[in-house]
Amino acid sequence: MNRIVALTVNVHGLGPEAATEPASALYGRFAHGGYAYHRGLARLLDALRAAGVPATFFWPSSEAARCPALLERCLADGHEVAAHGRAFEDHMTLGAAEEAAILEEAHDALTACCGTAPLGFRAPTGTLAASTFGTLHRLGYRYDSSNVDDDAPYALAADGAPGMVELPLSEGLTDATHFGRRLTQSRAEAFLTEELDALLPADGFACITLHPRGDLGLAREARIPILLRLLDRARAVHGAEFRLCRDIAAAAFRPDGRVTWNGKLRP
Repeated sequence: MNRIVALTVNVHGLGPEAATEPASALYGRFAHGGYAYHRGLARLLDALRAAGVPATFFWPSSEAARCPALLERCLADGHEVAAHGRAFEDHMTLGAAEEAAILEEAHDALTACCGTAPLGFRAPTGTLAASTFGTLHRLGYRYDSSNVDDDAPYALAADGAPGMVELPLSEGLTDATHFGRRLTQSRAEAFLTEELDALLPADGFACITLHPRGDLGLAREARIPILLRLLDRARAVHGAEFRLCRDIAAAAFRPDGRVTWNGKLRP
């Protein structure tokens, strides 16, 4: 059985707070979000370069506008840039027309920044609407990575998106899950390791999700060793390979329109 790890990064800086706070209130506040621009994202990129691990970075178009040099570095280092909405909208609260306009605006903005259109999407607040997949399909997306309802890639044809693949994420392999609960670093590492050890032998797929913020993520200097040990364990203990999300989705999608994973049909 092949064992594949998708290493993903949700690029969250000031955006989560800016979605609800006026710009005048952001100055001098929300330092954890600002950490992403000053230290967090660059440190993650340094660590991934040293480890030789490719990652998929989900960028809200608003964050891309705030730190274009870091977006350019993601591309220069060979990482994938995927879409993460415009400015942390909750898609469940939007009407179909408004949602479509926001997705199109964010899609066009990232395409302009990168020179190529993004192929993947992740909901910025973790929520989707019934119309989301249809709009993403119309815009040419090949995969989504927002759901937590399975352990391995599966087809989205039944959700109005023929040709699209879902790459489910794991809350247990998301740094914010543990640091958001203010666990100690040792306990957070134990939970991350336990989830990785369970998922890879089960279906041969694991999605690790990181955040470059100072509060919720593994981008602090003292936490980077946790990330490196997790990456090394995936390789040395489980024999896993790290691949970009776009490549995982392409490999899972068959010419007849079906999705398979490790030889099993994934409807």
